[in-house]
Amino acid sequence: MDENTKLMYQRLSLYSGPFFVITFVIFWAWMGDNLPPPHPDWPAQAFTDRYVEHLTGIRVGFLVALITICFYLPWTGYVTARMMRIERGHYPVLSYLQLMGGCLTVMVVSISMFCWVVAAQRPERSPELTQMLTDAGWLMNDTVYMCTTLQMFAMALCFLHDKTSKIPVMPNWANYLTIFCGATFFPASLTAILRDGPFAYDGLIGFWLPYPAWLIWLFVATYYLIKDLNRRVADGED
Repeated sequence: MDENTKLMYQRLSLYSGPFFVITFVIFWAWMGDNLPPPHPDWPAQAFTDRYVEHLTGIRVGFLVALITICFYLPWTGYVTARMMRIERGHYPVLSYLQLMGGCLTVMVVSISMFCWVVAAQRPERSPELTQMLTDAGWLMNDTVYMCTTLQMFAMALCFLHDKTSKIPVMPNWANYLTIFCGATFFPASLTAILRDGPFAYDGLIGFWLPYPAWLIWLFVATYYLIKDLNRRVADGED
């Protein structure tokens, strides 16, 4: 494979991250009627009514989001390759941790959306089943987050200790932002216990802090990764 082709695939992999985020916001959040999220303490019938009132948008939105989540994989692949250049040697532990975390993130989000796709397929079923599937999707996202958090921590730690690059891949403040954004998921664990207030899955701590934080992190990280790629090309680095 020639250098121009390899460079093209690197760029496509990096831009696939923001592409995923944009499509996710459009199809999962807007068309999927997840802004604001449903309230966990709604009566079961209210969950069914939500699907019935927005059935076409929810079906299309969740289905497309279920497909486009996979664009997080090439972005993760590029980050892994870049980290392995920093972790030179036979034990690139942080690089592999970041790779596994990104792959598992795709699986977690995919399973949660699959629950909602199933709920939207038969809105005439028992409201209690629709409520259960909706809960399962939200609680999957809010409690099975450690794969994503470890991915973010591994990335930040690798870039913080980079001694191979003339210019850091990401500035220290962006690496600390990565750690902070990854840590915002910790209190969201309480969504498994609390169904009202800031820790519910539609609350400030359960939704409005960790979800935007993760989106902001991905855009910030992509911006500096693209700058780093352009610098390497300009300097003739491999």
